[in-house]
Amino acid sequence: MPKESDRTGKPVPTPQKPILLEDLNETPPPPDGAGPEYATDLPGYPADPDFQLRGGYDNLMLDAASQLFGLVIRLRTLDDLPNIQFVHKTVQTQVSTIREEMRQHGYCAVHQEVYSYALCLHLDEAVMTRPWGQNSCWSHEPLLSIFHDETQGGEKIFVLLERIMQSPKEFQDVLEFLYFCFCLGLQGKYALDPKGDEILSALISRMHKVIRQLRGPTPQTVSDPYSNVVHCPHRMRRWKWPWWTPLVISVIAMVCAYSYYSYRLDLLTAEVLESLNAILQQ
Repeated sequence: MPKESDRTGKPVPTPQKPILLEDLNETPPPPDGAGPEYATDLPGYPADPDFQLRGGYDNLMLDAASQLFGLVIRLRTLDDLPNIQFVHKTVQTQVSTIREEMRQHGYCAVHQEVYSYALCLHLDEAVMTRPWGQNSCWSHEPLLSIFHDETQGGEKIFVLLERIMQSPKEFQDVLEFLYFCFCLGLQGKYALDPKGDEILSALISRMHKVIRQLRGPTPQTVSDPYSNVVHCPHRMRRWKWPWWTPLVISVIAMVCAYSYYSYRLDLLTAEVLESLNAILQQ
């Protein structure tokens, strides 16, 4: 099967199968020599090899990192991660694959480096903020150190962001990726700042306005609700009451009322007559 090509005409590598870390706490350690594909062969994982987690974004950077975004969300909820060494090695392999994919997509070196830097920082921060990750193999060998020879990137990421904001059109894909990272909890140097949440919220709003301007106004109509409605030439017949129905009901009600009061009047009249006869007979 021929490989797909991207916007530059270069061949795009076949996406790696998604590594679904459904339950990291119960994942047994991999056998010696096992590669990243071992994660999809564990009991309890979906057996469908064609199950797709990719292709939901027009932005190729977001599309490539979608699986790792899900991993970050999962890591933030874990109280423990016994097999952290295996997860660390697996994620390292995935990041290497994504970096190569971005290179083959034709992104320039600056885009690739900023993208990789933010991705590594986001993953490292998700682990380091958990008690089980602070003194683990991940903290001794963070992704930022492996791919960028740095250990602290919480301040540099905001310097890079400010430079990107000066040329948002040129760095649109990277800007959108950073926007997702901050929305999903990336804090950087503001993690310990008392006003960090307020500062990050303002930054996210600012980024959203810039991205909205680049993408254009929000569509008023997402979809046509009548586009998939099947036309039915025949309508179901509905029973319709005749126009004189209220008149008939009114007449029947009046007759019933007249009959009731007439009957009651006859009873009262009979009682009065009986009383008069009794008086006359005395």
